[in-house]
Amino acid sequence: MNDRKSIKNWAEDERPREKLINLGPKSLTQAELLAILISSGNKRKSALDIAREILADCDNKIDNLCRLSYSDLLKYEAIGEAKAVTIVAAVELVRRRENVVADKIQSSQDIFMAIVPKVIDERRELAYAIYLNNANGIIKVSNVGVGGIDKTLVDARIVIGEALRLNAVAVALVHNHPSGNMLPSKEDDNLTRTLSDACSLMNIRFVDHVIISSNGIDYFSYHDKGRI
Repeated sequence: MNDRKSIKNWAEDERPREKLINLGPKSLTQAELLAILISSGNKRKSALDIAREILADCDNKIDNLCRLSYSDLLKYEAIGEAKAVTIVAAVELVRRRENVVADKIQSSQDIFMAIVPKVIDERRELAYAIYLNNANGIIKVSNVGVGGIDKTLVDARIVIGEALRLNAVAVALVHNHPSGNMLPSKEDDNLTRTLSDACSLMNIRFVDHVIISSNGIDYFSYHDKGRI
C-alpha cells in the first residue's frame, strides 16, 4: 500500500477537511468537497481519487453529479451503501434549499422561484400551471404535463378546466428544459399560442410562459420578451 494514498498522511494544509476548517468551504475544489462526503478510500485510491473519477465521468459538472442515483454511485470503487446514501442525501438537501416564494405573482422571477425547486436536476420535462386570483395571489400550483427528455405533453383543455374549477382569473405556465437550453422551441411557441388563445376565449388572463434551464438559474420568459 502506498501510504500517500491515505488522506490522513497528507500535509495538514492539503487535507480537504482541515482545509475547509482553516480556510472555509469556498477554498475547496469540487473534488475536495465530494471527497469529504466520501470520507475514505481503499488501499488503491484515496477519497479524493474517487471523487475526481466520479466528477470526470460527470464532465466535471455539478448538474450531472446531482443526477447520479444511489445505484449509479455504487458502481464506483470503494463507494458502498453508506457513502452512496450520504452523497444522495446531500444532493437532496441542496434540492430542498430554501427558496423565497412570493404569495403573489408580480414578475417572471416570482413565477420562476415558485417552480424551480420542483424541476431542478430533473431528467424529464415537467410542466406546471400556476392559478391566480384577482390580486395575483397563488390559488394552486398543478403539474399539468410530464414528458421525456425533450418533450412535454400539455393539454390546454386540462389547464383551462382546472382554472374554471378553481375560479382562477389568471394562469401562468412553466416547464423545464433538461437539455440545459432555455430557449423556446417551435413546440413551445405553439403551446404558448394555444394556451393564450384558450385563456382569452374563457376570459382568463394568460400571465406568462416561463422555461427553466436544467441548472435552476437561468430562465426564459415569454412575457419579458414581449412574445405574449
